[in-house]
Amino acid sequence: MAAPTDFVSLGVLHRDLEELFLQHQEALMGLDLPTARERLARYREELTRHLEAEEALLLPELPRAGRIRGAAPELFTGEHQRMRELLAKCQDAVDALDASAPDHRRAVLRVFDMESTFKHLEHHHSLREETYLFPALDGVLGEEERRALLAAFLARTEATSPRA
Repeated sequence: MAAPTDFVSLGVLHRDLEELFLQHQEALMGLDLPTARERLARYREELTRHLEAEEALLLPELPRAGRIRGAAPELFTGEHQRMRELLAKCQDAVDALDASAPDHRRAVLRVFDMESTFKHLEHHHSLREETYLFPALDGVLGEEERRALLAAFLARTEATSPRA
């Protein structure tokens, strides 16, 4: 990713994470359980790092933009916690899959149902960030401040890019 000059361009990081999750689901669909587990574990690690960077670096700056309906910092952190919880349950379910079990295909379908709930939350959350958080930060931070914060954010997340 080229060095971004604004926060709105960070939406590409969400697309990269979504791609990694889809790679996990493709492996799961093909009943390649070792690959599905590895990709989900990698996704979980990268998403966790991304969320932690947002909480440590971006959300503390949001109050500078004033009150934004639907974009309180607590709303974002609450969604982050719920995403972590759902993803942990998904990981447990994937780890428990047994290809030799007579109902393994139905067990995989149950995992897809569980992951669908997670994906809806993740999509809604990303949309909220791209609609409110990123533009708000672009609006209240000066160019130098914005570049420094972007660099710090990327330093915490870039090493784990799904394309790495």
